[in-house]
Amino acid sequence: MSLYQLHRCVYDWVRAGEVNSADGGAGREDFDASVYELTDEERRAFDDKDVAAFYQLGLHQVLLNRFARAAGFARDDYRKLLEPFATTDGRKGRWQT
Repeated sequence: MSLYQLHRCVYDWVRAGEVNSADGGAGREDFDASVYELTDEERRAFDDKDVAAFYQLGLHQVLLNRFARAAGFARDDYRKLLEPFATTDGRKGRWQT
């Protein structure tokens, strides 16, 4: 249940800052994350805007991208944060021996 709450919280935070949202995009400063049932680890990741922790917690990649962009990270910035979690693909095609 908590992972859903994390997704909902991050989605709502991203939407609160969008220009076309219902409150005119001024809601991120007043965003209240306490209404979501987050674990202590999730709350810490949200408060610290910790992209790597969100990835480890299982936040969906598309939502993680939107959050990072909304939080002010450039693509290269959060790519570097996620680099330690990358795995190499050791597979080969049939034509490669």
